[in-house]
Order: sequence, then C-alpha cells, then structure tokens
Amino acid sequence: MLENTDKSYAQLLADAASMTDRTEVGDIHPELMQKLKETIEDAVQKQAEVCYQKDIKLPKYYIHIFITKEEHAAKVYNTPNVIRIRKPHCRVTRPSPYQDEDHYLWSVTNLNEVKFEWCIPKKEVVKYILKHPHEFDISYVRMLKQYTEDKLEKLDDYLVDGKIA
Repeated sequence: MLENTDKSYAQLLADAASMTDRTEVGDIHPELMQKLKETIEDAVQKQAEVCYQKDIKLPKYYIHIFITKEEHAAKVYNTPNVIRIRKPHCRVTRPSPYQDEDHYLWSVTNLNEVKFEWCIPKKEVVKYILKHPHEFDISYVRMLKQYTEDKLEKLDDYLVDGKIA
C-alpha cells in the first residue's frame, strides 16, 4: 500500500488509466505541465547547488527530458495510458532533436535562466500538427517546420568552450 491511500499500486494505475483513456503522450494536461515545471525547477536547483559546492563555473547547460507511456503498466496492469516523466539529464552538451521522439529540451544560463528549446513528439503527431497548423501555437509549428527541414540545429549549439563537444 502507498501512503495516504488504501489502494494498491495496480488500483491507482487502473484509476489513472480510466481518467485518461484518450490521452496520448503528445497531449499535455495541466497536471502534467505542473509536474514538468516542478521537475525542471528541481533539476535547476540541484545543478546550481552542485556548482556552488564544487565551485564549478557553468555558463550554460541543458536539461533533457523524455515523457513516455509506462510500458510496464500497460503490460502488467492493463493500464495503457500511464504517462511517466523520465529523470531529467543535466548536460553541458546539447542533445540532438533527431535522436528520438517524445523528448524535450531546455537550456539554462547563469544557473537560473531557463529557456525552452524544443519538444519533439512522435512522427505521426508532427505530421498532424503540420497538416493543421492553425490549431497550434505558431512558434511551436515554426519549430516543427525547422525540425522537419533539418534546420533546428546550428553548429554553435554543439560548441563548448569554442570546441565541438
């Protein structure tokens, strides 16, 4: 049993799935956005603490996060729509947006200035958004167009101290 409930993990997953039976990973709800915000803020805080403790000068780094459907829950508990925010990776090198789907990137400068870089959904979702651009935020559509035209990255994105990392 979990704290503050008499339901088992499986029952909680079943309840979550019943409330989100139409949810896809690309569909972001206020609760998920709040959890994502908390996750990013926590990563920024912890990274700043490490830098202060070890006297590390880190002018810029990236927070890379994947949001996935929980496959284990789908197979074992028959709850196909449980969404999980995987542990964020703080890194000085910029990951490529082309390496996978359903991942997000923020950059952090001066240990506290957070900037959204991109969000790459599944290919089917990208196609849908580009076919129906009027239904989505114009800057997000612009970013996805750059992504599909292989123009989302610049060489400068991969330089650390003037060298390709």
